[in-house]
Amino acid sequence: MRRISKNNKKGFTLLEMMLSIAIILMISGLTVILIVTIKDSFMTVYNQNDSADYAMMFGRGFEQSFLDKVVNEHTDNTFKYQVAEISGHSYRLQCNGNSVFSPAQNRTANDTKDKWLIKMGYKWDESRNMVYYRVYVWDNYYNPGKFVYVYEDGFMLPHFSDSIGEISTSGSAILTGGDGYQADDGDYKSMITFKAA
Repeated sequence: MRRISKNNKKGFTLLEMMLSIAIILMISGLTVILIVTIKDSFMTVYNQNDSADYAMMFGRGFEQSFLDKVVNEHTDNTFKYQVAEISGHSYRLQCNGNSVFSPAQNRTANDTKDKWLIKMGYKWDESRNMVYYRVYVWDNYYNPGKFVYVYEDGFMLPHFSDSIGEISTSGSAILTGGDGYQADDGDYKSMITFKAA
């Protein structure tokens, strides 16, 4: 009987083949996981930045429009601000039913719905002469219904303005729900009304 030595062996044993295949599969699997993780982290950072910009745009639009009415409006008009849902898929900051601004590109490329679902909450602090607001942002495209961001700010009403009349908040409280983030304590309402003096 002929004895096979390591020197004249031609090929791989079954064990060596299985180990080679296992190593290749592990490296391939880890590579795929790494690629998916990098892609997801890029999308997460992009969406976080985009939602923050969108929230600030709504906040600044409200602030500038409200202050403009306080400073320049000298009639007995009433102005109601709220975010309204239009056609079941678009969200606009409105004053008395008219859009304060209309973003040029606020929809996704392959759908008619807005990328972000926006709600705003308002709070009036008469003792400090401050209007506070929160802008809540939900993903409406990649992961619909996922709460993404809340932007909170406020502004003081100018004391020199003689048009400051009544300011009040009304409507329902904004409840974020879903992802375990309950941002609203009930003080922020969905509508703020300003009546010029």
